[in-house]
Amino acid sequence: MENRLNVELYPNAPGDVKVVLMDQARVFLHATINEHWGVVVAEAMARGLPVVVHRSGGAWSDLAMSGEVGLGYEGVDEAVEALAKLLTDEKAWGHYSGKSLGRVGEITFDKFVSRLSELVKGLA
Repeated sequence: MENRLNVELYPNAPGDVKVVLMDQARVFLHATINEHWGVVVAEAMARGLPVVVHRSGGAWSDLAMSGEVGLGYEGVDEAVEALAKLLTDEKAWGHYSGKSLGRVGEITFDKFVSRLSELVKGLA
């Protein structure tokens, strides 16, 4: 039996379509280079999807935490390799899925307010 991988691209998908697609997905590839933050990456992580992001910008440094929470790539071959790893290695998929959920739990508004408050108190 031949292994097949189905890939569908939805450029500029509306929010409700993104939610449905993420709930059907196994992994999330973010193809934007130098993304300043990557809200859609955080949304994917909140749904438990392991993420593959370009090794640049905030999606890499702040969300994927430079490889601790998600996989990174610089070129097409590395992106394919990261996706293949997550799609074929259950242990890797489970590791990064769990890390994704844990990371988004750390970037809530309440935690932001608490950390900012601590910083401001430290300046006084």
